[in-house]
Amino acid sequence: HPVTDARLLTDLLAAQHQASYAYGVLGARLPDAQRQLALDALLDHRADRDALEGLLRARDLPVPGPALAYAVTVANAARAVALAVRVETEVGVLWRDLVAITDDPALRALGTTGLIGCSVRAIPWRRLAKLPLTVPLPGEVVQG
Repeated sequence: HPVTDARLLTDLLAAQHQASYAYGVLGARLPDAQRQLALDALLDHRADRDALEGLLRARDLPVPGPALAYAVTVANAARAVALAVRVETEVGVLWRDLVAITDDPALRALGTTGLIGCSVRAIPWRRLAKLPLTVPLPGEVVQG
C-alpha cells in the first residue's frame, strides 16, 4: 500500500489516541515530582489529537476514534519512564514520515512542529531513563 498524506494523518490520529491512553496509565506509576511531566505530555497529545481530528474532517477523511483498549501495562516508575520514551519516539517517527512524504507545505510544517514536540517532550524522559538526551535522527532508537 502506498503511503499517502491521508494514511499518515490517520495513523497519527491513532497514535495520538494511544499516546493519550499510555500517559494516563503511566502517570499513575510515577512519583509526584514526575507526574506533572506526564500530565503536560498527555495534554499535548490530546491537543494534537484534536487538531488531527479537525484536519481529517476538513479533508472529508474518516476520523477513527480510540480503540476500546490498548495493551499497555506499567509495573513501576522505571517502566513508566521507558513507556514515555517509547511513546514519544514512535509518535515522532510518524511525524517524521509525514514531513518526508508530503508535498503539502502546510502538512510539512505540521509534521515539523509535531516532530519537534515529540523530541522536546522525550528529553526529560530520556534523562530519567539515563539515555542520550537526543538522537541523531529523530525517531531513531538509540540504546544508552
